[in-house]
Amino acid sequence: MNDKMSHFVLRVLLGLLFIVPGLGKLMDPAGIIGMLGNLGFPAPALFGWLLLLSEIVFGATVLIGYKVKWTAWPLVIVLAVATITVHLPTLGTPMGPINVLFHLVGIAGLIVLACGNSGVWAVSKA
Repeated sequence: MNDKMSHFVLRVLLGLLFIVPGLGKLMDPAGIIGMLGNLGFPAPALFGWLLLLSEIVFGATVLIGYKVKWTAWPLVIVLAVATITVHLPTLGTPMGPINVLFHLVGIAGLIVLACGNSGVWAVSKA
């Protein structure tokens, strides 16, 4: 598989990785708002809506390959914040290290896309 095709596969899978949970949060925004409130986030309603809309909008832009060099970075921030606030504190549990590694792999994949090319069938090459 060449670089362009592998970047296409990475782009589609990472886009779906955000769109699917984002749509799930959209069906129950109170769940994510409550979780953010319990984590101590200020203005959890604002951040909850910002999170779920970011996952859907930026996930879709990554999926279709629109301006991936720019639209991948907000998703890197989402994963970094989730890793630090939600998953690092669970490192002592059986799934804790797996969740942290999962998020780090997502961050790495997004950085590869942002710094590389969008692959074949991308809406834009930038």
